[in-house]
Amino acid sequence: MLRPAVLLFALTTLALAEPYRAIQDRRPEQFHPETGYRIDRQRAPTPDDIPGPAQPISAAEAKALLAKGALAIDVFGAAQSRYDELDGTWLVSKERLSLPGATWLPETGRGVLDATMQRYLADTLARLTQGDPTRPLIVYCIADCWMSWNAAQRIAALGYTEVHWFRHGTDGWRDIGEPLVPVDPIPVGVE
Repeated sequence: MLRPAVLLFALTTLALAEPYRAIQDRRPEQFHPETGYRIDRQRAPTPDDIPGPAQPISAAEAKALLAKGALAIDVFGAAQSRYDELDGTWLVSKERLSLPGATWLPETGRGVLDATMQRYLADTLARLTQGDPTRPLIVYCIADCWMSWNAAQRIAALGYTEVHWFRHGTDGWRDIGEPLVPVDPIPVGVE
């Protein structure tokens, strides 16, 4: 039996995906047929906007939101890396530079998540926001990365109401002269 939160997530995701069917019709094999999330070629030009309650923001808007206490959620993939199934720590092959104070949740922007990664995202966000679904969240990756587009919608579908999609991510941050700092990925919870 599906838990109410999982059912709500699935129904919300389907409703939010509808306006983006035109994008998906051009290359349907690149999008999940039920959720509308991008599943292929994650590194490609993204649209200017995003469906649903998630809102696109500029680097200047991201900076202003961070100054007011928004949480920076980096969903950059952990290429050629994985997490250790025994203790949940990520074994990353390359240092990740991100916004100061960011939380790195690798692989949570993929088009399809297994149950472990979905729980990792939901549980980590609940802990970071102290259960407050109105806490502003800035979701990003790098420029031309569909993982942040996917993750922002996925997070909004979890019930978060202040989800901001920073389309240009760390590239846009660097472009306005702001520093990037090393960040370590949050371990995956082990049951």
